[in-house]
Amino acid sequence: MPHPAPSSETERLAALASYDILDTPREQDFDDVAGLASEICGTPIAVVNLIGEGRQFFKAEVGLGVRETPLDASFCARAILEDEFLLVPDATKDPRFDCNPLVTGAPGLRFYAGALLRTDQGHAIGTVCVLDFKPRGLTALQERTLRVLARQVMKQLDLRRALQARDRAEAQQSVLNEELSHRLKNTLAMVQAIASQTLKGVSERDAVEAFEQRILALGKAHDVLLQENWAAAPIRNVVELVLSLHGDASRIAIGGPEILLGPKSTLSMSLVVHELATNAAKYGALSNDSGQVRFSWTIAARGAGPELVATWEETGGPPVTEPTRQGFGSRLIRMGLAGTGSAEQSYLPSGLRAEFRAPVAVVQAQ
Repeated sequence: MPHPAPSSETERLAALASYDILDTPREQDFDDVAGLASEICGTPIAVVNLIGEGRQFFKAEVGLGVRETPLDASFCARAILEDEFLLVPDATKDPRFDCNPLVTGAPGLRFYAGALLRTDQGHAIGTVCVLDFKPRGLTALQERTLRVLARQVMKQLDLRRALQARDRAEAQQSVLNEELSHRLKNTLAMVQAIASQTLKGVSERDAVEAFEQRILALGKAHDVLLQENWAAAPIRNVVELVLSLHGDASRIAIGGPEILLGPKSTLSMSLVVHELATNAAKYGALSNDSGQVRFSWTIAARGAGPELVATWEETGGPPVTEPTRQGFGSRLIRMGLAGTGSAEQSYLPSGLRAEFRAPVAVVQAQ
């Protein structure tokens, strides 16, 4: 596969900088590459080398004991000018290197072989190379191994860069979520304050209090969504937070399989559960000292797809009868989960029983 045209040095250095790899600590994945290159090729020196501006940085090395050297005497600086691979069997007989101070003096290098680290855009940013103090060559297998190792280093660098980009995006999203949550809470608080002032003269204080409690329930739902980056919320977390507004948790049992609710269903579930708990505290099982409530959910198989079935059951409370007047709270309950309208309420001698059904695909919709 032909490579793109060679880039300018400015572009090449920018490509290298995008990996944010220079001057980073040693990492086992890269150390393993250098170790394997030395072992397979039988050389005392092996390096994962990156060519920066005026210097070369060794991300991993065997047999050198340093992490950086100037470019003046670098074999790799020459190697990145090659197409793919540079092989120097005897540097004393190669006019490109016979005057190199590392050849003419200490440590007396003779052999060099390097496979390029090349980005998908064609920028040569370094090499995986091996060196020796005596003239020699490479077998076909050894050369192929160096090429494969160079490709694996590039894959590792690309993965590392992707993970860094993800981490930065997540950090930015977290800051955004916190700011959004702060503004939303301020908005809800303002709505409550305006409502309190507007409804100050309303004689039906129960209605005013119900409105304020619904705002609190919505706030709890938004808290759960914030923890999940506004994408989905665990049903248990939603139910627990909303029910925490309604007194003694020891009298309310919840249970069911793990399932995530989409944003719309999270808000719907919070309002439905809040209305049921409010009614239970006023008229049902939570209005005395001995009543109990159980809210459970399960996944039921249906021909059109699985359904979420949620059940609210009250026991031990005073006798209940179906209300003759249907207020806003009753309408919310009848709307069901995610507004599907599938809600059945039974006013039994043992207490209220309400069942809600909604397709799983609907309650998990984003």
